[in-house]
Amino acid sequence: MTILPYKLDTTNDLLTSRAGLLAIAQLMDSLSLAERIDQHFPLPQSNRGYKPSEFIKALILMQHEGSFHLDDIRHLQDDEALRTVLDLNHLPKATTLGDWLRRMGGQAQIQDAWVKVNKALLQSALHRCKKVTLDIDATEIVAHKADAKWTYNKNKGFMPMVGHIAQTGQIVAVDFRQGNVPPAQDNLAFIKQCQQSLPEGCILNALRIDAAGYQTKIIEYCDEHGIDYAIRAKTSATMRAQIAVVRDSDWQPLIDKKGEAISGQETWRTSFCIGDYEKAFALVIQRTALKGQTNLDLGSQDGSEEISQGGYVYRAIATNRESLSDSQIIHWYNQRAEDSENRIKELKLDFGGDTLPCSDFNANALYFLISALSYNLFALMRQLLPAELAHHRAMTLRWRLYGIAAKVVKTGRQLFVKLKEKHRTLLEQVLIALKEFEPPPI
Repeated sequence: MTILPYKLDTTNDLLTSRAGLLAIAQLMDSLSLAERIDQHFPLPQSNRGYKPSEFIKALILMQHEGSFHLDDIRHLQDDEALRTVLDLNHLPKATTLGDWLRRMGGQAQIQDAWVKVNKALLQSALHRCKKVTLDIDATEIVAHKADAKWTYNKNKGFMPMVGHIAQTGQIVAVDFRQGNVPPAQDNLAFIKQCQQSLPEGCILNALRIDAAGYQTKIIEYCDEHGIDYAIRAKTSATMRAQIAVVRDSDWQPLIDKKGEAISGQETWRTSFCIGDYEKAFALVIQRTALKGQTNLDLGSQDGSEEISQGGYVYRAIATNRESLSDSQIIHWYNQRAEDSENRIKELKLDFGGDTLPCSDFNANALYFLISALSYNLFALMRQLLPAELAHHRAMTLRWRLYGIAAKVVKTGRQLFVKLKEKHRTLLEQVLIALKEFEPPPI
């Protein structure tokens, strides 16, 4: 047997495998995030207590590292080199983090405090963008917590509503809900919450939402406030009757983004009304041929999202964007899968949004808000990163940027972070980009 020629030894040098976390720490510093948090979140009643910024910054660093359990704070506590560079001499323990989440989660001003801190991130990301498109969606979090309720998918957990800004991918508002709350409940109130959470001078210009938003009051509200919308329509007997009398010659081919017809997919447009609201909107109906299943009738019921009959599946979008073609409306609506659904997956999988640490509902709601803040910092950082890193998910940046090994050397007057040349070049390029943008004033 061959024995490799090495010997194990120890060193007192300050070493870290997380030198790239300097990037997110630099972004938080450039935004004066700690000052903003301490300005709006409740401060400790004792001078010896941890400030809210110390709790939140610790959780953000953990989540960017990829650690989603409170006990993982020990990774930062054990990394003396990183703590030295970031001046993290005052890190709370896991039990202290949990106590703070439970204590703060039940306070009424927490949601408002989060909104005020988050507005600085949104304002930095939006720059001069004055009009935004809002995508909202509910997402299921399976969690076998003591106070979790059964969802419509027959899982115990929670059903938070999340609103995204399409232009930047950032989260503008969160409504953390119990699992038994229907996705369609209070959606108009949540849309208004998103509007109020936008930075000053930025207005809601367009809305995209699935069938949970197909409600008279939402459509009427959009018309009254000049908001363009595309909403997945629920089926009805009236809709099926209209489809039944459409001639084949009236259907138009669905055109892809390259200007070519898509085989087996066609569109047709009609005017439609909902409930007791008399103003009509455009209903763009898309039909997709079912190959090998002609004359299929699955007996679709009212309130579903599709109709299956005559060898086709029919789905509809309600919209007031009359100037766009049918194909443009469909492609614009389908973008919400990228701008909302995929971003929610990132929030849950990459930043611990589905790994809730407490048995208390309000504590988990606060943790979810902090996960959203972590995600928004990452979304902002992606706008500022070099091109070769700007489109990657957090899991890729963790090994390409965050997981850089370094040696920390302290001299009498200077602190040196020593890296391999290619890593130093990359990290320096990132840090310069994160220093140069101008955050809004506190």
